[in-house]
Amino acid sequence: MPYEKLEISTPVPVLSWANHALGSDETKMAKNVASLPFVFKHVALMPDVHLGKGALVGSVVATKEAIMPAAVGVDIGCFTGDTLVPLADGKSYPIGELAKAQQEFVVYSCTETQRIVAAKATAKLTRRNAELLKVVLDNGEEIKCTPDHQLMLRNGTYQEAGDLKAGASLMPFYSQVDKDGYILIQQPYSGRWQKAHWVIARSGLLGKVPSFNGQRTVIHHKNFEQADNRPENLEFMGDKDHSAYHRSLVDRNTHWQSLEFEEKRKQAIAAKATTPDGYRYYSERGTKHILHMQERPEHFRASVSGNGARGKQFLIQYNTSEKGRYKSKEIANRIYICETCGDEVKSPIGLHNHRKNQHGYNHKVVEIIPLAEREDVYCLTVPEYGNFALSAGVFVHNCGMMAIKTPFTADQLEGKLKQIRLDLEAAIPVGFNENKDVEKAVLNWQGWRDFKELHSGVKRLESKAMKQMGSLGGGNHFIEVCLDTENSVWLMLHSGSRNIGNMLAQNHIGTAKELAKLAGDRLPDPDLAYFVAGTPEFATYWHDLQWAQDYARFNRDVMMARFKRIVEKHLAGGKQTKPLLSVNCHHNYAEKEVHFGEDVYVTRKGAVRAREEDYGIIPGSMGAKSFIVKGKGNAESYCSCSHGAGRLMSRNKAKNIYTLDDLIQQTNGVECRKDEGVLDEIPGAYKPIEQVMANQADLVEVVATLKQVVCIKG
Repeated sequence: MPYEKLEISTPVPVLSWANHALGSDETKMAKNVASLPFVFKHVALMPDVHLGKGALVGSVVATKEAIMPAAVGVDIGCFTGDTLVPLADGKSYPIGELAKAQQEFVVYSCTETQRIVAAKATAKLTRRNAELLKVVLDNGEEIKCTPDHQLMLRNGTYQEAGDLKAGASLMPFYSQVDKDGYILIQQPYSGRWQKAHWVIARSGLLGKVPSFNGQRTVIHHKNFEQADNRPENLEFMGDKDHSAYHRSLVDRNTHWQSLEFEEKRKQAIAAKATTPDGYRYYSERGTKHILHMQERPEHFRASVSGNGARGKQFLIQYNTSEKGRYKSKEIANRIYICETCGDEVKSPIGLHNHRKNQHGYNHKVVEIIPLAEREDVYCLTVPEYGNFALSAGVFVHNCGMMAIKTPFTADQLEGKLKQIRLDLEAAIPVGFNENKDVEKAVLNWQGWRDFKELHSGVKRLESKAMKQMGSLGGGNHFIEVCLDTENSVWLMLHSGSRNIGNMLAQNHIGTAKELAKLAGDRLPDPDLAYFVAGTPEFATYWHDLQWAQDYARFNRDVMMARFKRIVEKHLAGGKQTKPLLSVNCHHNYAEKEVHFGEDVYVTRKGAVRAREEDYGIIPGSMGAKSFIVKGKGNAESYCSCSHGAGRLMSRNKAKNIYTLDDLIQQTNGVECRKDEGVLDEIPGAYKPIEQVMANQADLVEVVATLKQVVCIKG
């Protein structure tokens, strides 16, 4: 039998084409999915199956009258349980404790326009025994997270922690407490400090801001704790009414002048100093004293001369040696160049303050350190914005393939591979880069007519979605020039629905979880929250899913048109040619289909449809073989096959095991980058594609075997 039935007790069986035993976490994930009441007949696992979010990557699930958004394919990275998250109440909490509380709370998020807002969020355990690394920042903070967790860069885009480099600038989150006890938040887009309670209000969490006749609108803290900005603790008032209210309290209550109140006030200040925000506040006050001490030493000595023995002893020890005095003077007068504006700034502290005050950031990556230990990890769901601030001071956050067979042959490529690669890299943005201009074909795409009908959480992203149309993305996305066994030239690429697709998915996953919570559903995994057919939420999700799939397909069309023109320029003098065969297939998607005589919704997460005569693409790793296939219509797999080889190890592990020499050897004969930036994509980090193909011989037949000669990674 080409597949095996897993020995687990579930309402429906799980069939696996992996030809190897699943890990305990993989088995649990498969069991969770197969335990849902609306899953139809059985769950099918493809040869490249591995851990995902909610459902395994490489799984095919058929459902009756319901669909799970997270099972379509959105993976997330996560943080260790001790990672601190600042909340609206003015305190920071370990993310693990927030997950255990199972309650909604308010965090700080950053919008596309680099404005800090407040948003509702929930926390959850996302992975057990996860691989970790440490991100060290130049403010002394450290973040422990999974290598695939995305951190927000200073320009508003995201990058996986494992791909960050020393010197990378991250989107900052600055907060401080003013002289009256109110928390201030610095806006990255302007550098202006804004009171946190007005950040809450301007985010819409208090409703419409009212006006009061003849008065200025202010915000009252009901419990008189100025740092507690939870929406339920805030109330709009007129400024005159607010002053009158406070006067009435003073007249009626002498508590505010009592020794008891003063003692509690001192205790509160001491407690504040133990928090990260309070520590930073008092550290900055201390820094001001140090600067005063360095810049006006005689005045400082006069100021502290009567401070007793400890003060005198400190002055004796302070800069008493000639070497110490020289070093202090040299550091204080050293000139630094601001990397953003080029200004010359005196002293390290001066540079720190210049960056912070003039440009709104000084959070740079100092080092990325792989960790040997493994831990359970957690993350937040912030449906509206998809990111949240950490106490460390930074913000943290649908695919398919296309191939065409050209009339060109291998001999026409001789001596031209490098220039083709360079031209492709110049014409098609990769990673988080976008197109500078929106071309006419993109502007004329009919899908923009429906953009206003999409989930409200993505309405602000239309401009970004336009600029990302015709861009590759990151991770395992690629552009390749290949040769088949008959030396014909093929053009192949792998990309998806970019940021807009990811944000649509996150918004709908959040909605599904909220519905499950309201209904009291006891799901084996919150990421298996679902929409029921016939409901408005299902209809909205289905509409947005189809839109994202159309966007992803047209994105590939736009890139392939540029790809083809560049190759034609080099091989045909710019003359247009007609493809001999064109293949375009989705993975990470859902469709309504008929299987075993019944209408079902089929979700292919990291799998490709393989009905009889369906053409598909199964790529290997960079430098390995890829395959153009035709489906056999295997009913047990719901007419599906794998979408690639599947990773054998994590990106971080690959970087630790392999060297640049290994990469050069394993990509011999391929015109591609051969540097540390793509070391995690080395062929050895993936399952052997030949074995993956052998395991699904009953699912597809091979039409063409390809070998890359040019490869560009996202």
